[in-house]
Formats: sequence, structure tokens, C-alpha cells
Amino acid sequence: SPRFNPTRQMRLHRQLKLESSLEHMDSVVEETDLFLSPLGLDDELAYNIVLVTTEAVTNAIEHGNAHDASKSVHIRYEATPTLVEVSVEDEGEGFAPTSVPDPLAEENILADGGRGVYLIEEIADEVLYENGGRRVVMRFKTGS
Repeated sequence: SPRFNPTRQMRLHRQLKLESSLEHMDSVVEETDLFLSPLGLDDELAYNIVLVTTEAVTNAIEHGNAHDASKSVHIRYEATPTLVEVSVEDEGEGFAPTSVPDPLAEENILADGGRGVYLIEEIADEVLYENGGRRVVMRFKTGS
């Protein structure tokens, strides 16, 4: 496959729209891998991008769209020579990131939820919440 040439000032784009069903998680992994493969990223970075993308999509389906199959999840991938950006947007009510309990707090350490947002913020180089919390934008540095 052709390798992404960082000397050219180009941007790669890809967009996906899924209905709110966890049955689509395999295709999220495949589509993310497909987008990342020509970029020549190291395996750990590529794995981490796939991991947080699936985490963000799971959050969008479960919390944002509350498993409502009539609502969609929109995924947008973008790459430049130095950055990969993935945004995941749901059609739900939105949320305030500060309202998510700290999964490392002692009372939450065994709780089931709240790790997704924490994981995303730990792994991505930059995380933005837009559109009232309906869109999470995750940025990963890939080059100098």
C-alpha cells in the first residue's frame, strides 16, 4: 500500500455514519485501521488510536444516543503529516465532561462506568469537547 508521504502538505479525510448499535464496533475497528494503515504509524500509536476511537463510539452509542437506533454516530478521520484527528459525534443531549466521575477516586475504583472519558484523555495528546459535549475531538501527534 502507498505510504503517506509527510513531505507533501496533504490532508487525508474519511467520514463514517453508523446507527447506534454496538454490533457496529467491528466495523469501527476495521475502518479506523483502514484509515491509519497508509500513514505508517508505529504499532502502539495506531493501537491507541483504534482503542480510543472505539471507546468514544461506545460512549456515543451508550450514553449520547442511549442505544436509540434511529440516532446516528458520526466519525470523522483526518490526517496531516504531523497529526491524526478523530472526531466522534452523537445525536444525544450532550454532556459536561466535568460531570464524569473520576475513575481513580477511591469510591469509583470498582465502578463500571467513567473509564472511557478518562482513557481518552490519558491517551490522546489533545481532547476537545464541542457542540455541547456531543462531539469529542481527539488529536494524536504523529511526527515532528
